[in-house]
Amino acid sequence: MGCLGELARRRRQGLREALRQAGDTARERGCGAVTIGGDLFEHERAGAETGRFLAETFASWAPIRVLLAPGNHDPLVPESIYLRTPWPDNVHLFREQRLRPLRLAEGLTVWGLGHHEPAWTGDPLDGGPRHDPEASAAGVHLALFHGAETGSRPPGKGVHGPFAARHIHERGFALALCGHYHGRRIDLDTGLVYPGSPEPLALDEEGGRGPVLVDVEGPGRVRVTPLDTNRWHAATLRCELSGVSSLTTAVDRVSAEVLTATAGLPLERTTLRVELSGEVPSSVAIDLFDWEAAVRDATGVAALRIRDLTSAALDLEALAREPTTRGAFVRTATAALAAAGDAEERAVLRDALRYGLEAFAGVEVGLR
Repeated sequence: MGCLGELARRRRQGLREALRQAGDTARERGCGAVTIGGDLFEHERAGAETGRFLAETFASWAPIRVLLAPGNHDPLVPESIYLRTPWPDNVHLFREQRLRPLRLAEGLTVWGLGHHEPAWTGDPLDGGPRHDPEASAAGVHLALFHGAETGSRPPGKGVHGPFAARHIHERGFALALCGHYHGRRIDLDTGLVYPGSPEPLALDEEGGRGPVLVDVEGPGRVRVTPLDTNRWHAATLRCELSGVSSLTTAVDRVSAEVLTATAGLPLERTTLRVELSGEVPSSVAIDLFDWEAAVRDATGVAALRIRDLTSAALDLEALAREPTTRGAFVRTATAALAAAGDAEERAVLRDALRYGLEAFAGVEVGLR
């Protein structure tokens, strides 16, 4: 989210509180175990202090079991804090890169694995109760791993531990409790469960977030209930600026849209992306840094990122006819635009035209 300074500290603390909240929720619901499907921490940034925090937190949850299945951001590499931290007795770490069973209760087995490298591309469902001669097929079997379900992969998301949801039931599992995708997805037809990140980790991660409660009542009787426990919120909104005549009126309009969109949310824990659209006069310069600061001050939101998708409200033909330096600039710029060879070059020239006309209008030019 690009958070810095005090806000970054608050966001980090918020993620620790989200983990503690999961344990509190598990106690309130009478849970026997908490499962974590990887990316519990970032290996490159996690040191001994992170390990102590996790160990103390998990110990406070006892007798609830804590089942850990390392993923691509927290793989079981030799220097991992998974291997350097003394874990309390209620923690079980799945160490093998192949599903191995853990009998959690009478008639209930959880099968888990851990990534041994940041770019593992094996199939996590390559195994299970129907392919393991040592395992009894009786009872309920759950899979716990970090992996990318290939049929629902979000754009740009890495393919780590790829698998197909249709194989979950085929391999003998009632559910696959998965980490990797930040968005919540529950598909009981296939048994696929992604709880998603417990707090928004990017500006487009909107809506309720939190753990998923799994009630196992026997073979064929498994209930899944998503819980919304997030204290931080993210949202994206679009603001139409056509008709504004000054910086003040533009900032006022954006601030009003932000307050409307965030009604009922705790502004000090809300992060927003605002997309500006419409035609704006060249006399209104959009300096993103200044606009973001002004809207944050006017609304009290924790973090704000503005994306400028506006176009300049210009009559280029009339400007090009002017017998002035500005007219000569417009003629030169439009000729260059007409001769541009690709979209990237045209985008640069359009910005150059806009910046130039802002300068002619006597306003402070801000980068879009």
